[in-house]
Amino acid sequence: MKTIKTKLFCIFLGLMISLIAGGIILNSLFLESYYVYKNKGILVSVSEKIKDEYISSAGSEFEYADMVQNIENINTIITDKNFNIKYNSVRKKTSEEEKRLSKQVQKEILANDKKNAKKYVYYIAEKENDQNTRLVFFSRINDDEFIILTKSVRSIHQSVVIANEFFIIAGIIIIFIGAVIVLVFSNKITKPIIEMSNVAESISNLQFDKVIKTNSEDEIGRLGNSINKISDKLNCSINELKRDINSKQELIRNMSHELKTPIGIIKGYAEGLKYGVVEDKEKMAKYCTILVEECDRMDKLVKELLNYSMMEGGMIKLNITAFNIKALLSRIIERFTPVFAEKNISLNLECIDDFIISADMDMLEKALNNYITNAIDHVSDKKVIDINVENGKEGVAISVANTGEYIPLEEINKIWDVCYRIDKARSRKYGGHGIGLSIVKLIAELHEGAASVENIDGGVKFSIEIPS
Repeated sequence: MKTIKTKLFCIFLGLMISLIAGGIILNSLFLESYYVYKNKGILVSVSEKIKDEYISSAGSEFEYADMVQNIENINTIITDKNFNIKYNSVRKKTSEEEKRLSKQVQKEILANDKKNAKKYVYYIAEKENDQNTRLVFFSRINDDEFIILTKSVRSIHQSVVIANEFFIIAGIIIIFIGAVIVLVFSNKITKPIIEMSNVAESISNLQFDKVIKTNSEDEIGRLGNSINKISDKLNCSINELKRDINSKQELIRNMSHELKTPIGIIKGYAEGLKYGVVEDKEKMAKYCTILVEECDRMDKLVKELLNYSMMEGGMIKLNITAFNIKALLSRIIERFTPVFAEKNISLNLECIDDFIISADMDMLEKALNNYITNAIDHVSDKKVIDINVENGKEGVAISVANTGEYIPLEEINKIWDVCYRIDKARSRKYGGHGIGLSIVKLIAELHEGAASVENIDGGVKFSIEIPS
């Protein structure tokens, strides 16, 4: 299996070889033509300036032609229509043999006479030994005179070969240096990618202990941070799912226990009636009363669970209204007054008059009922229950405190779980099922508030905070 580092190296090597090969091909195909094209432009420009100088001086001035000969090594020849040389920038004084234009050039002029009459002729004169290659340009000055420019150059073909050789040598050096550089940088680039791959592999195996360390703010750095976030969220989600599964399993166990007792009682008393264990009407009536009570107990448990399930599933929508919280509390307290009197419980209510809050009154009443019922069930010592309403940090805070035993610290976060009760023996003394506090927490969350509990001096305080 090829690693990403190997792939990067191969891609780089292939790219460099392709570029060098492409340069060689371009040199071989187009360098000669490009060289000729560039020189043609130079010769056209030079010829026009020499023509202007020659015409303006009536054939007596050749200053520019001499300068071009010395600097650019461009030879200027001016002939008449019979190819007799009137001026030669190389040989200012010519012999009789040198007063005539070479036959080869004459032949080219005559062969391109029609083209030359309109514009100019340009060609390469290259001998077989490639030692005296010339660029030849000629055009008419007028009907009776020609201008011929020649420029000696080394063999263009040889120049292309030399250029290609240099290209190959330079390419090998560049490939070697580039290979070292790409190995260093590919290692730096691929290291976080390999690390990400390992972390992703761990995530696929549900192992979230590995973290990608990123120091860059580029795409790779952002990808690493994203994978870390995914890992954290998956870890949290799976842990939450595990807790939810454990909670559901605990709920099933608790429900089984809650239903097992009344079902056992109902079965026992029903069998007693079936087999005539009781004969007098008084005992039979007692048996029937117990059966009805246990059925009512199971019915209450089922209704509470259905209510909890509907709230947890978001099937219940809040009916937010503004109302006087003190009036609501007074109505609830009045309902519990006989219980307070029966159990010698002292109740203290602290709430200013006309304290208006916005909430679902029925839901809040249910939550406060559960709080007060819980306080009645667990009040001891001085038997005092304090209800207090005040403005909290983010809304209205309503607390119900009772004197009595503290909640063990290891249990304090579990009391909100469905069917969880601190007394491990699941005593039936209070007739509850451990769902009340779970419902209070859901009601608070539906209001985007919070439910809390804390041990205070001499007892326990439960609170619910509703955003204002």
